[in-house]
This record gives sequence, structure tokens and C-alpha cells, in this order.
Amino acid sequence: MKDKLKNNLGLKIIAFVFAVFLWWAVVNIDDPINTKQFYVDVAVTNPEVITNAGKSYQILDDTKTITVTIKARRKVLDEIKSSYIMATADLREMQDSSVPIRVKVIGFEGSYESATAYPQNIQVSVENTMKKTFPITTVANGTPRDGYVVGSMTASPKTVDISGPESAVSKISKVVARVDVSEMSSDATIETDLVYYDAAENRIDKTLLSSNCDKNGVSVSVDIWNTKKVQLQFDTSDIKPASGYAFTGIEVEPQAIRVAGTTEQLDALTQLEIRAEELKKRDVSANEEVIVDITKHLPEGIIMADSDESSVVVRILVEKAGTKSILLPVGSIQIENAPSKFNLEKGPEQEVELQFSGSKEALENLNSEKITASVDLSQYTEAGTYTVKVEITELPEGCTYIGEATIQIVLTKK
Repeated sequence: MKDKLKNNLGLKIIAFVFAVFLWWAVVNIDDPINTKQFYVDVAVTNPEVITNAGKSYQILDDTKTITVTIKARRKVLDEIKSSYIMATADLREMQDSSVPIRVKVIGFEGSYESATAYPQNIQVSVENTMKKTFPITTVANGTPRDGYVVGSMTASPKTVDISGPESAVSKISKVVARVDVSEMSSDATIETDLVYYDAAENRIDKTLLSSNCDKNGVSVSVDIWNTKKVQLQFDTSDIKPASGYAFTGIEVEPQAIRVAGTTEQLDALTQLEIRAEELKKRDVSANEEVIVDITKHLPEGIIMADSDESSVVVRILVEKAGTKSILLPVGSIQIENAPSKFNLEKGPEQEVELQFSGSKEALENLNSEKITASVDLSQYTEAGTYTVKVEITELPEGCTYIGEATIQIVLTKK
């Protein structure tokens, strides 16, 4: 029986086949062949075949990132990472505008059955190279420490020369250098990268573009300024109420603003004078609101701490005018330009009656001590008795002189 088994070739073959089948079944059940997808960036090689001819190229149809499907046993797939996969497109293989994509899994050569790229080709557009110079716009991100603002930012260099495919360069609308100023309280120079934007504020891919800043980058000098709250002082001399009305004042919101500048500049600024032209109004017969742009009145070198607070609202107040008579002692009236070759005497009247209009509150507070009056004798060159018009040179706000009062002046030779 033992010899039969040894000499039976058919039985041996059947046993071998069964053993192989059993091994195959165990392997495929325990470590089956599967597929797995990875997302990989395509590296373009040998670009000099295009650039040496003075041309530029651009990858079309967003094929910079592709899908790679790898077929291998499960244990192998579990070990493979996207960083191990190399997808290349060699421009020497370009036919028309199509370049095939070759895929390798570094370190797993012979351990996988296949690696397939989708799409299998990239589409390349070849065009003329364009070079253009752009100003660099600086933008601050974040907020400095409380009580400080960004005074100015200067990029070095101030411009950048960008080269690349004409279609890509022509899309660039602006070049921005962004710096983080969060919690800053002193000046600093910050290194940063440039970002390119199109007219719709979309970020532009710089992969196929080059610039003179690629090697050394861009530095931005940031000046951090102190802030100060200053009161607003409005000149209201150009506000003229309508007949029968009195100007009673203004209400300002806000009454003070916060500005920024160097320490020396802020120390010299105690209040902000707003010129009369901002409130130039005639025949005002009702309260009016005027929006004033404060930035036009800032001293050189001073800026708003918050650009959103650059305007204030001024409310011009008027009301129906009343009248009041004030008896002013003639002796208190000042003499202007008295001729030196004459003796001067005032007439017999002891007081002169003056008429004023204004708001109720202003007239109630008006008295002779708050009025400064004078007469001008510059036109009188001969001896004699003259009736001279009384001029009011100082009067409380809210009151208007409406009279035509006169006093008598006697000039006699010395």
C-alpha cells in the first residue's frame, strides 16, 4: 500500500494542485487585492523645452491635481500614502497640447499591480511670455493693542515685476502684501509673501508665474501710532437765521473724536478747529442737520483712529426771535480813532437805548455788562458837534443788534 502511494504520480499531482489552490484561497481571503484612490498633484518636468524658446505654458482644465487609483493587496494599500505617489508630466512628450501623466509609487516598486491616473493626460496651453510691473498694496490683518492704531505701512520694494503666460499675467488686478498687526504696540518690520488678485478679488495661482521678489521676498515697515480723544470746536459765524428767527446754538454728535499720530503731534493737539465753511447756512428758519467730514480738518500727519467714525452730525438750532432793549451808559462807549488836534466831549445824554433780538434764553441773560460798544471818529476832521452811530463790537452768542442808536460828540480846538 505504501509503495502504491509513492508510485502513484496522478495522486501526487492532484495533491500539489490542491495545495496550491488552498494557498491561493487562504491568501486571497486573508489579504485580498483591492483598489484605493489617492489625490495627487502633478509635477511638470522639463519645462525648458518651452521656456528656452521664449514661451510660457499654462495647465488647462484644473488638471494640476489628479486622481490616482492603485490596485494592490490590502496590506500594501494600507501602507501607501499620497506623499509616496509621484505623478509627472514630461513636456518632452507633449503631442499637440496633450502631455501623458506617468505614475510611480516610490518605495513600493513591484508591490502593486497597477497605478492609473485620471485624467491620463494634462492639457497645456503654450503662449507668449508677458512681464508687467505692479505696485504693492499693503493690508493690515488683526488689531493693534488697545490705544494704538496702524499709522502707516510701507512695502520694500514698493513694486514687483511679474512674468509668466500672457493670459495669467493679464488677469492680475492688484498685488497685496498682508501683515498681521495683532496686539502690536510699537513699530516693526515684517517679512511677508505677495498675493495676487484678479478684478473680482479672486486669488490667482502663482505656480506658473515668477517675480523679482520670489528670492528675497517682501518686507513691510509698520508704524504704530498712539491715539488721543480731542474735542471739536465749530466756527458758527456763517450761520445766518431767517428774518424773525434767532440762532440758538448747535448740537454735535459725537462732541469729541479719537485721532492717531506720533506722540509729538498728539501733544500739540488740544482741540480740533472746524472752519466756518462747513456750517455756512443762510435764512435758517428751522432746525437743520449737517454731516461734516472731519478728515478734511485734520492737521497734517494726524489720522482718524477709526475711519468709520470720520463724520459727525451737527444740528443747527434756531427759534422765533424776541427783542430786548438795553440802556447802556454813554461813558462806557469806547472812542475809536479820535483826532488828536481836538478836545473831545460826549453829549449830555447819560444812557443810550440799544435794541437786540435773539432767543428767549439769550435775551434773558443779556445785560449792559456783556455788551461792548464803540463809535468811530476817523471821518471827522473839523471842529463841531456830530451825531455818531454806535457800533456793537462784542455781544453774547444768540443775540443780534438790530438798533440804529447814536450819541452826540463835540470836537473843539485845543
